[in-house]
Amino acid sequence: MFFQWIFKKPASSENILSLQKKTDINPVLAQLLFERNIDSPEKVNEFLHPDLEHLHDPYLMHNMKEAVSRITTALRDGENILIYGDYDVDGITGVSLLYEAIFKLGGKVSFYIPNRITDGYGLSLKGVHLAEKNNVNLIITVDCGITAIEEIEFAKSKGIDIIVSDHHEPADQIPDCHAVLDPKLKDCPYPFKELAGVGVAFKLMQALYDSLGYDLSDLMQFLDLVAIGTAADIVTMLDENRVLVKFGLERINTKPRNGIFALLESSSLLGRELDVSLIVFVLAPRINAVGRMSNAKKAVHLLTSSSLQQSRNIARVLETENKMRRNIDETTCREAIVLAKEQIERDDAKILVLAKEGWHPGVIGIVASRIMEKFNRPSILISLRDGVGKGSARSTSNFDIYSALKGVENVLDSFGGHKYAAGLTIQGENIQKLRKHMQKLTDRAISNEDLVPTLEIQSEIFLKELDASFFKWLKMFAPYGPQNMRPVFVSRDVEVVGDVNVVGNNHLKFKVKSDGIVIDAIAFNFAEVRDKMKPSRQHIDAAYVIEENTWNGRTTIQMRIKDINLVS
Repeated sequence: MFFQWIFKKPASSENILSLQKKTDINPVLAQLLFERNIDSPEKVNEFLHPDLEHLHDPYLMHNMKEAVSRITTALRDGENILIYGDYDVDGITGVSLLYEAIFKLGGKVSFYIPNRITDGYGLSLKGVHLAEKNNVNLIITVDCGITAIEEIEFAKSKGIDIIVSDHHEPADQIPDCHAVLDPKLKDCPYPFKELAGVGVAFKLMQALYDSLGYDLSDLMQFLDLVAIGTAADIVTMLDENRVLVKFGLERINTKPRNGIFALLESSSLLGRELDVSLIVFVLAPRINAVGRMSNAKKAVHLLTSSSLQQSRNIARVLETENKMRRNIDETTCREAIVLAKEQIERDDAKILVLAKEGWHPGVIGIVASRIMEKFNRPSILISLRDGVGKGSARSTSNFDIYSALKGVENVLDSFGGHKYAAGLTIQGENIQKLRKHMQKLTDRAISNEDLVPTLEIQSEIFLKELDASFFKWLKMFAPYGPQNMRPVFVSRDVEVVGDVNVVGNNHLKFKVKSDGIVIDAIAFNFAEVRDKMKPSRQHIDAAYVIEENTWNGRTTIQMRIKDINLVS
């Protein structure tokens, strides 16, 4: 067993029975619904059957009328509009959406995405200078801008209006510009606060298209972009996000745009049904790669191209750069693991603040996530160059990394992000101060028990419960994501039958049996336990998620193992 299993506390049996009777749903799945605050037949129907009618009124977002009015004026007067976005998947898809949507309305629109290495994150003075040079009248930011106080003041001094479209936590000071769209603003009455950056961009276009007399159906062509950006940004997969991602996935799986078709083709996903997991682990890294290794504008060209051949050419570039990125990832990760072990041994560290000269700033976010997962500690990785550090922070569920950084902002040049992920810049001489401050915080906030990795278990079930009806209901909980994670079940004392084979890179494939029911199992990165598993004699307690597996045109139910306890 690699994890400490934590079983969720069940809801009242009376409540579960009541919901079960009213909806005819399995009690295990009724428990799942209750945990998501879905406790009535009406809420169950809305959750299990997402509909575009469930989208919120975009005008509920603070400043939306002002933003729509300004864009309408720019369209009417033929003004030059610049879409300015971030270089990650959320920003890239948001830029692609606004660029294409405004272009289709006849707008004189261009886009700019900063270079991660030379420009850094967000709206920059360099970008504003470029906008001035190109006679831009209006800049619309995507997935950035909420903290760009100085840059926005500079743009205003040059006669350039700004609409900020962002979803990050605002600082104490809000930019003084034409309109700020961010559902996290304190005075924003928008009912759903967890939109991704591309989601906020979509709401802006929903309002604009509506004001110009277009139907919501005219925006469906952009939901594929919303789905990819939202899934990749790992935001809450409830409420509006769930609706947008569900219909975006349907669009991708039935009518993919040229760029997405080429990306599916180059990543060997063509013909498979795309879900959130495949976006996160296959498509997103390829889109991210150009922003990490060169310039993210290639990805925007891919996603907005009207030529399939051009899309295929760009997709090949993304594939090449993703392979380069993986090689750098692996090297950086090996070096970071060595530093992490030294820091834990030396300082009994409950947070890892790792820095090295020459680390590629484009991969430190990915590696920070891996270090956090491997050592179950909040982790900050800093790439040093010429005495200046660029860092990425990733945190565990029990520590708010954004608030922690806010408490030490006096030693940072800049920072931004949210509870579980943040970016920062820092002078090299201040890294030790940051490390000491963070260690003091985590010594108080994180116990030794918190350092033991845990696996949250939904419930214990028997294999015979995993019938077609159960799986049919379970599939309706998708798309999965934060706050709506794929549930983990435990089945005890199941027998391993047949061969236990190592497949792919360090994975196990086998079958388990109980009460005459046999189910396929795949266990990623579990090859080390193969020699301990004796077919037809080995019994295990298995913690797993249930999913479909399609092979040679045949689809079956399989358990994807999360953890194993060897019983005999």
